[in-house]
Amino acid sequence: MTEKDRAMIAEAASRIKPLVDRARTAALITHVTPDGDGIGAELCLLAYLKTRGIQARVINTEPLVAKYRFLDPAGAVEEFDPAKHDEFLRAADLIFMLDNSATGRMGPLESSVRASRAVTVCIDHHNVREPFWKVSIVDPDACATGELVFQIIKAMGGKVDRDAAQAAYVSLVTDTGYFRFSKTSPRCHEAAAEMLAAGVHPPRVYEEVFERNSAALLRLRGVATADLQQDEGGRLAWISLSHDQVLRCGAEQEDTSDIVNDLLSIDGVRLAVLFKGLQGNRTKLSFRSKGELDVNRLASRVGGGGHTNAAGAIMTGGLEETIRHVLPLCRELLKQPA
Repeated sequence: MTEKDRAMIAEAASRIKPLVDRARTAALITHVTPDGDGIGAELCLLAYLKTRGIQARVINTEPLVAKYRFLDPAGAVEEFDPAKHDEFLRAADLIFMLDNSATGRMGPLESSVRASRAVTVCIDHHNVREPFWKVSIVDPDACATGELVFQIIKAMGGKVDRDAAQAAYVSLVTDTGYFRFSKTSPRCHEAAAEMLAAGVHPPRVYEEVFERNSAALLRLRGVATADLQQDEGGRLAWISLSHDQVLRCGAEQEDTSDIVNDLLSIDGVRLAVLFKGLQGNRTKLSFRSKGELDVNRLASRVGGGGHTNAAGAIMTGGLEETIRHVLPLCRELLKQPA
């Protein structure tokens, strides 16, 4: 870690520690459709707050998907229900928003968070800042929010046990594509080494996160890739899945966002898109890219967000309508200088 990185972490810890010292209750939240980084950051921070005697709760917009349940054997992650959680959120001393700065990506949590008396703390590594948060810790150089949380806990004098380190490690490996994406850095590998020293077992993590696919998801992958299409001289590849196709494969509960990663293995493809039809005349978009081609810019144009090489969005509109709207934006991005 560079001296600049150390100074940033120390400054972040100095802002957060007094808040933690005074707090009795805290809520930990992340963006809608929580991913490995948001969940890993939440569970790592949860463990630390509990050592400080704080009544802390993880409250998400959706339940944990199967591949992340091994991180939460005690069932600490709760699915938001206004009848159960609104009062706690409004009265909490602290609310930590992790892996997201955009208030629009809080989903049904937004009204309760906005009405809360809590000191709101955003910890994120996306280069987006909103004035809503009372304390905003945003470090675009961090490879994952979980890595940032891990470093801040240590700087506050906290200890990270094996389970908390494992949660932070999941943040790292999911947001770097197992150390393949552009945010992978010496700092990232240094953090990973510390997590392994705390007892993290990489084969176990890989098996849980990447090798517990259902037969339904594999069937769906085949349906999607059978209709693969390419354009822009092979640089753009896309696939689509209707809601009926998802239902016929029995895959309505499956996370399909990783299907698009296979398209980047095609020689010459620089930008890949999965269009997935949802109920209620909506379409989910998953973008992937190589090199410096910034799909976060693309996702932000249609109400989403993410990283340089991996981003997503949910748009109002049917599948074919969304494809007609988004493909020209993809072609436009490919024509722009990196």
